[in-house]
Amino acid sequence: MDFTVTIVTCNRAESLRHSLDALANQNFPLERTEIIVADNGSVDHTKAVFESFTDRFPDLKYLFDARPGQLVGWHLALAIANGAVTCFIDDDVRPSPGWLSALADAYRDPRVGLATGPIRLAFEGEPPDWLENMTLGEPNSQTVPLLGGLDLGERIRDIPGNFVWGSNFSVRQSVLRNVGGFHPCAMPWPLIRFYGDGEIHVGRTAQQRGNRILYHPQASVDHMIPAARLNLDSVERKFTSTGCARAFQTLRSSDRVFDAPSSNDIRTMARRYFRNPDAAPHDLAHALEAGLDRGMTIQRDAFLADPQFRNWVMRENYLDLDLCYTHPDLAVGAKVSSGDWRSGA
Repeated sequence: MDFTVTIVTCNRAESLRHSLDALANQNFPLERTEIIVADNGSVDHTKAVFESFTDRFPDLKYLFDARPGQLVGWHLALAIANGAVTCFIDDDVRPSPGWLSALADAYRDPRVGLATGPIRLAFEGEPPDWLENMTLGEPNSQTVPLLGGLDLGERIRDIPGNFVWGSNFSVRQSVLRNVGGFHPCAMPWPLIRFYGDGEIHVGRTAQQRGNRILYHPQASVDHMIPAARLNLDSVERKFTSTGCARAFQTLRSSDRVFDAPSSNDIRTMARRYFRNPDAAPHDLAHALEAGLDRGMTIQRDAFLADPQFRNWVMRENYLDLDLCYTHPDLAVGAKVSSGDWRSGA
C-alpha cells in the first residue's frame, strides 16, 4: 500500500461527501490507496455518507470515537494505517485530481519525510477587504495563516517543516512514528485549553532530525471557507487556539510556567500576522490580540492550577490514547455540544 489518507470529521456529513468524491476522482491508482474516515463523535448522517462510498474505493475504513479532539482520529487511524505515506486532510478540503500523483513524485526521494502543496482558499462569499492585509509574503511565496492558505509558487522546493499544515499534510509513516506522532490539536471550545501544536510539532521535529520537507506545486487542495469564519468573533477564536498552541510549545520547552506576557508582548505577536500592521483595522487587530492573550492565559492558568492538565501538556507522546485521555474533562460526556470542533462549537 502506497498511501493511507485519513479524514477526521465531526458533524459535517455533506462536506465529507465532497471530500470523498474528490478522493474518488484521483488520477492515482485507488488500489494503492487506503482511505480512513475517522468520525470524532458525529450525531448527523456521517456514517450514511461513508457507506455511500463503499463501492467507490477498494479499501475504505470507518472509525468512530467520541472522545474530544482531532488527535483521537489521527492516532486511531495511524494505529491501523498500511500506507508507507500517511496523509491527513480535513473534511472541508477538496484534493485536486493530481494530488496523490504529485505526492508520489515527491516521495521518490527517500530523504523526503514530509510533503505538501498549495492550499487554495475557496470562499463561500466575497472575502473581506482586510484579508488582503493578512496575506503574508510576495507572489510565489505567500501564506494566509488565519485560514491556512499556502502558495509557494510553481516549482518543487524545500520548505520549513512548520509550513506543512493540516489541510494538506502528508508524512512517511516511519517518520511520524519516529517523532512520536501528533501533538493535541483542535478541540471543542469548552476544552480549548487542551489545544496544542498539533501537526506543527511533526514537521519541525522531522526537519531537526534531518528529513527533507518538500513543497510540490501539483499536490494542491482547495480549502472551503464559509462566511462564518470571516467575522471578528471567529478571528478571535482562531487566535485563542493560536495562543494555546504558543503556550503549549513554551511550557513543553521550558518545563515550567512562563511569565505572563505583557500587552506589548501580545501586540508584537499579533503584528506578525499582518502584511502592514499599521494599516490593520483597529477592531481586527484587537480581535487578534484578545485571542492570543486569552489562549495563552487559559493554558498557563490551567497548567498552574491542575496537576492532571500538567501531565497532559508534558507527555512524551500521545500515541496511546487510553493513557492520554485520563483527565475527567476529556471523557466522552464532557463533549458538551454536538457541534464541530473547528467552529469552536
